Amino acid sequence: MTRPLTPEDFYAMRLVEESRISPDGSRIAYVAQGMDRESYEYRRSIWVVPTEGGEPRRLTAGPNDHSPRWSPDGRALAFVRAPARPAPPRTKAERDAGKDKGQIWILSLDGGEPTQLTKLRYGAGTPTWSPDGATMLFTAKTGEPEEPEVADAALGEEANHLPRVRTINRLWHKLDGVGFIYEQRTHLFSVAVSGGEPHQLTDGDYDDGAPDWSPDGKTIAFASDRTDERWTWPGASIWTLNLASGALTRMTDEALSCHAPKWSPDGKTIAFLATTRRESDGHTDLCVVPADKPCKHRQLTTDFVPNSDDTCIDDMRAGHGGAHLVWSPDGRDIFFLASMRGTSHVYAARPAGNLLPRRVTEGSRRIFDFSMDDACQRFAMAVSDPNIPGDLYTQAVDLGETTAPMMERLTNLNETLFSEVELAWPEEYTFLGVDDWELQGWILRPPRVGVGETVNVPAVLEVHGGPMAMYGYGFFMEFQLLVARGYAVIYTNPRGSTGYGRTFSAAVLNDWGGKDYEDILAGLDAALAKGGIDSERLGIAGGSYGGFMTNWAVGHSDRFKAAVTMRSVVSMATMFGISDIGWELTIDELGGATPWTEPERLAKFSPFTYVQNIHTPLLILHSDQDLRCPIAEGMQLFTALKFMGRETELVIFEEQSHDLSRNGHPRSRVLRLHKILDWFRKYNPVG
Repeated sequence: MTRPLTPEDFYAMRLVEESRISPDGSRIAYVAQGMDRESYEYRRSIWVVPTEGGEPRRLTAGPNDHSPRWSPDGRALAFVRAPARPAPPRTKAERDAGKDKGQIWILSLDGGEPTQLTKLRYGAGTPTWSPDGATMLFTAKTGEPEEPEVADAALGEEANHLPRVRTINRLWHKLDGVGFIYEQRTHLFSVAVSGGEPHQLTDGDYDDGAPDWSPDGKTIAFASDRTDERWTWPGASIWTLNLASGALTRMTDEALSCHAPKWSPDGKTIAFLATTRRESDGHTDLCVVPADKPCKHRQLTTDFVPNSDDTCIDDMRAGHGGAHLVWSPDGRDIFFLASMRGTSHVYAARPAGNLLPRRVTEGSRRIFDFSMDDACQRFAMAVSDPNIPGDLYTQAVDLGETTAPMMERLTNLNETLFSEVELAWPEEYTFLGVDDWELQGWILRPPRVGVGETVNVPAVLEVHGGPMAMYGYGFFMEFQLLVARGYAVIYTNPRGSTGYGRTFSAAVLNDWGGKDYEDILAGLDAALAKGGIDSERLGIAGGSYGGFMTNWAVGHSDRFKAAVTMRSVVSMATMFGISDIGWELTIDELGGATPWTEPERLAKFSPFTYVQNIHTPLLILHSDQDLRCPIAEGMQLFTALKFMGRETELVIFEEQSHDLSRNGHPRSRVLRLHKILDWFRKYNPVG
């Protein structure tokens, strides 16, 4: 007998986060994440498993080990080790050695304990081995605090907290999940694998990242925004650094926002991913640029419908996969992740010729991380689907086949837990939205009460954030819990979603709450027409842009019995000034409006304008350290509704960011799920 899934089951879940196959393809190192129930802390460690299958073996003890990278000869692993719960340093020596930060360590696969390679005050980023295996390349933060007295006062046995005084002189000065960013810059460093002091390779008032060695080890490609607009309209270019001369060369047009550079095997070409810096249509393209012809890039995905990145949303991990590219040894193919119609898969593009990229993995699933051996004969993949939070798979590479070879599962991290509970699988459907566009949606249904018995159950309509992202075949704890409580869950990808082409994702620009809202309602009505759902017992929920749409829906309709809005957009005028990217939203996505030039236009797009029309019981969930949609958004909505005597509650999650549902404190994530379930049970009950 199985039992219903509960929010507390979240504590028992484990998932694969990263997968790195060895150069010879014989072994796969992966990061397994779990939780310590008593301390409420995440735990990450690195494991290894034979590619042909077998019992996984734990390589590191954690508590927070990640970013494993094989040495070129496959005899060692570099990785980042960080404390599970950083403790403040007690002395200047501890602080300067970055004892509370993630540092690079190296583990010999021949045996022995790992050794620490870096001891930097602000920690070290993901390691990258040089082609000869002698040098490690990485990024690290530099800079001094604006008030060193405050930092010094926090040291020692007589530690004293001094309130800071901040002086801000840049438009872009904070980032959600990070905090204030104006004091520090990220630069490139190298260090000998044998040990020694790291050498800083770049400097200046810029942020440098995503470094990649050229095949001969003489040049580094990296992403950096060195324009005058970098603190207003950030968007990195691809640069190269000649290690002998120190010469820097900008390789891409400044109109692009680029990342994930990767040298071709012959060193003649750099592949990279790019969007437009301004007024982005949400579509990521795969591009190449000749190493000897700066700013002469070429798109390989101009007519490619999928988005050249993993943009699938779930509530098990923050971000959308690790964007990276892999060249085949002969330079004929570039392998990359792309998203289409609710799935994320590995595709292969050919720089020569005009062929569209070909999908080389299959199935109703989300591949959110992959790697390949040196011969590009086998994949290692971190995979999720509606019943798998994240496990390790492998697959042979065969570009000559008309269909992809079978994927082989190497881990089943939640086998015991999922043998006890019943999970739902989504029913996919298509429907016509506005302008007769064919759109995609899914229904998760609870188990039937009896064989052959027709039951009309209440439902919750879920709206994704972004808006330039997509729902798909990932694992959603929130959805599965609602189903376990007897609700159907309806979710769709309206215009503005990625994975359906650049015209589709761009269609939401200057039209939030317009045709996108009509698409969502059309998807709801199409789901109701399939039967089995009580149209008089509907709820709605969503976060970020999905929270905007939840607020918008209950301000324009009384058809929902209950609603939950999370980390939501409420007023475009306040978002302009308080969000970490607010001006980009109103200028680039809403037609250039500012609060002082076009207040009426911003009011038109603001759910707060229609707050007097909200009669639906509304639960407002917000994090107090959310810098993307700051807590003032949720508080002004709550205050207005409470002032009018409407049914509402505000739940504030302390010390959490915009990504609470995906990487927040484990206890806060579980309590958030309870709040959602309790609200719908109260105002849109199953029984």
